[in-house]
Amino acid sequence: MKIKRKIIFFIALMSLFYCITFMQDTYAKYVSSATANTDLTIARWNILVNSQDIIENSNFSQTIVPTFEGTTNIRSGVIAPTAEGYFDITLNGQNTDVSFSYTISLDKSDDNTVSDLVIYKYTIDGVDYTYDSSITGNILLNDEVKTKTIRFHVRWNDNASTQTMNNADDTEAANSGVAALDVNVNVIQIQ
Repeated sequence: MKIKRKIIFFIALMSLFYCITFMQDTYAKYVSSATANTDLTIARWNILVNSQDIIENSNFSQTIVPTFEGTTNIRSGVIAPTAEGYFDITLNGQNTDVSFSYTISLDKSDDNTVSDLVIYKYTIDGVDYTYDSSITGNILLNDEVKTKTIRFHVRWNDNASTQTMNNADDTEAANSGVAALDVNVNVIQIQ
């Protein structure tokens, strides 16, 4: 009987050992590793202002072309008291892979001598807006059209109730004055 118990104990011990070994293989963790290199594509940031890349040249003064159509009393292409005209700022984000916001602000230049020079409105997509101090907007990655043209309307204010220059000032500015605006376009990626 003792031998029989020892044999059963031995078989039970071997079975336990076999089960533990089998369970260890079943719950084994597999570890592997691999390495590789990847080339990441960097988003393009190529914004044009009036067809000029602002990264390559941030001064786009030469691309702003004011238009003064003239009247029966004022030659076209010039500004004079009561004259009205416009110029366009076109933002082109077609070759940009991110959404961006823009802010456009206009101010009288330091060398401007025509204090009655006024930006009285701007037009986007055929809709007129009153110009206040700046214009902000977005051009989004998923926009079908990534070009925005803003037309700024400017005039030499000669209304007696709102002008700051009198006729003598107008005459002096017309002979030796400078009518100039500073245009600032700021673009920033939308996070």
